[in-house]
Amino acid sequence: MKSYPETDDKNGKANRLFQNDAILRLLILIVCALIGCISLLAQNTSDATANRGQSIESMIADADSAYKSGDYEKCQKLYEAVIERNGATASLLYNLANAFYKGGNEGYARLYLERAKRLDPSNKRINSNLEYLATRINDSNKAELKGKKGDVVPDEPGFFGNMRRHIAVDTSSNAWAEMAAMAFILLILSLTLYFFATSVKFKKIGFFSAIIFVIFSVIFVIFSEMAATEFQSKDEVILTSFKATLKATPSESAKDVGVSLHRGTKLTIIDTEMDINGEIGWYRLKLNNSNIGWLPVEDVTAI
Repeated sequence: MKSYPETDDKNGKANRLFQNDAILRLLILIVCALIGCISLLAQNTSDATANRGQSIESMIADADSAYKSGDYEKCQKLYEAVIERNGATASLLYNLANAFYKGGNEGYARLYLERAKRLDPSNKRINSNLEYLATRINDSNKAELKGKKGDVVPDEPGFFGNMRRHIAVDTSSNAWAEMAAMAFILLILSLTLYFFATSVKFKKIGFFSAIIFVIFSVIFVIFSEMAATEFQSKDEVILTSFKATLKATPSESAKDVGVSLHRGTKLTIIDTEMDINGEIGWYRLKLNNSNIGWLPVEDVTAI
């Protein structure tokens, strides 16, 4: 009977031991990775559970305390958690905007101020801070010109633009709806006067008053719809990356349009470009008539 060399058997055992050792090491690495993932997940879950366990009042108090102590990042996270749990209000968005501004992020500061304004258009504090911040950002964009000729300030609206802004932006849909309801009630009273008054004089007053209040009711309803449409629109964005330059075409290698814009700049969407996955990859944006170009979607955030 033929016998195999002993050295071959030793080599086979050595190979099997090496393979087993490699498999063991791989298993140890997989187990360590799983333990790390489970630990991270447990930590995030415990943080979320702790936040859920806190009352909204307690979280807001902690956020205010963090703001006063200068821990703006913690303040931001707490206010974001409150908004996620309880929904956004103008007051919460205003406080969150202040936390981002104090933390040095004018982009998200303006974003949340713009959102707060949509919820409470007549709030003087929100409008004052928004106007101040917009001026600072415009000044930063002007500084990028470095003495060159150019226009980096949004176009001033004309007469009709100002009227539309007052109707749809500076006054809430609810406010117009309340005025429409009041006009409708006065319409009912006018009709009551017309139908039940015995005097011709009062009948005339009731008749013509009813016509006036019908007109006002319709106008206020239209204004309410305009304001609601403006509130729900997503055609305005805020530049939230640190700096960005508009591109002539939707490509990173395309020619620059104008100068670099600072975060916090407000732009209007006028077109979109889809990527290979069928999702929006680029926005064609307008700052003013002189600055129209493309930016990747990750550079901006919709108001």
